[in-house]
Amino acid sequence: MQYEHLESAVKAWHPNDQTDFSAQRTFLTLGGSCPAVPGINLHGRIGSPCAGIILLGKVEAAELASALDQAPDPSLPIADFGNNDTLRRDFIGSSFDQASLQEMNESFAPISRRLAEFPFNAVRESRWEITVLRLAYSRDKAITAVFDPNSRHLVKYPLLGAAAGERHTLEMLAHLDLLRRRHFTRTHACAKCESARVHVYEACPSCGGADLREEALVHHYRCGCQRVESHFKQNQLLVCPKCHRALQHFGVDYGKPGIALACVSCGSVNSEPVVSLVCLDCSAVTPANDAKTTDWYHYDLTKDGIFTLRHGKLPQFNLAPLLEKRTHAYSPREFCLLATHELKVAKRFSLPFSVARITVINTDALVRRHGAVTAAAGFQQVVDAVLAVLRDADFVGTCTMQSMGIGFPGTFAKDVEIALTRVGSAIEETVSAPVELSIEVAEGDAIVGLLAGS
Repeated sequence: MQYEHLESAVKAWHPNDQTDFSAQRTFLTLGGSCPAVPGINLHGRIGSPCAGIILLGKVEAAELASALDQAPDPSLPIADFGNNDTLRRDFIGSSFDQASLQEMNESFAPISRRLAEFPFNAVRESRWEITVLRLAYSRDKAITAVFDPNSRHLVKYPLLGAAAGERHTLEMLAHLDLLRRRHFTRTHACAKCESARVHVYEACPSCGGADLREEALVHHYRCGCQRVESHFKQNQLLVCPKCHRALQHFGVDYGKPGIALACVSCGSVNSEPVVSLVCLDCSAVTPANDAKTTDWYHYDLTKDGIFTLRHGKLPQFNLAPLLEKRTHAYSPREFCLLATHELKVAKRFSLPFSVARITVINTDALVRRHGAVTAAAGFQQVVDAVLAVLRDADFVGTCTMQSMGIGFPGTFAKDVEIALTRVGSAIEETVSAPVELSIEVAEGDAIVGLLAGS
């Protein structure tokens, strides 16, 4: 590779911007020894901020995935000078020279600007999902599916590179209305190894062979015999195999009512073949009717997707994370243990103790009608409204994904019901989407049954 005369190309990076780009010019290189290039820092370290990744030679998918996993922003741009056609890449260069570096800078600039609009701040649990949205937004294009004969799935998403489970993630984001689907194709998979790399052929229904040939059907009017023409041929004559009479005149002695398929392997005759798939990976044969089908889509970023990207948090339909950092909030097991303890204390000192369970019961309808972002905001408002009525002595925990339990020491059930009725009214007035709640309140020994149902 030639690295001379690169300084002018490096200086072309944002020529009108007076910002110090010393940090932004730092690149992480993979796949080869790092060259000494004037004006550009190619000594970026894994896990540290950098302007992008440069692939100098062949790089394993696992190596790039590890570097991206440790990067402060895994959606940073990637330049490929090592012919890594299976990996995610935003710029492809044949040689690392002045012209290529200039082109790389120009291709990276709009990506970097759009990434800077929404700093990456996703929690670990949703890091990959937020990265997918950032890739679509920063590259300003759809997540497009293409055919890939080297993939067992037969389809890949170049924008995502060789990422495991990308279709599952895309479908999940589409279900949340963060991406909009456009149909691309439907694949059929081998029943044995689930590879979609299959060869489709017409097969004999009797033996499964593929050596089929079309033959005209011959109908002998006098005796009613109807078979393929080869069964009638004797030298240059047509002789009925049933009554052994010679057929002289077409339209008088016999007719040809149609075409049939004759199997050369087993000799059977059928009007229609069956469609079978032979796997190019394991050679197993699967009848087309038994093959698993998968629909693949292109995906466009939606307004809700951009909203999610701006806040760095996926729509949440599990109440537990919403309670995690709250005072007196506990896990389901901890809540049950604490409620059981408080019940024993209440019995011992003849004090009232009540437990309430509040469940959001129309989650699916909310998502379908109002979108995931609005529904998630409704969840948050429910939690805020409920916690607003709690006293220092009260404690809360999750029962299921979409229900919470609240312990009210020193409180009768009727007083809890009054307070929660006010909470329900407040939610109806403040939550934009109509959240439907199920509220159960138990006091004394009835608490055991309520906790058992959790």
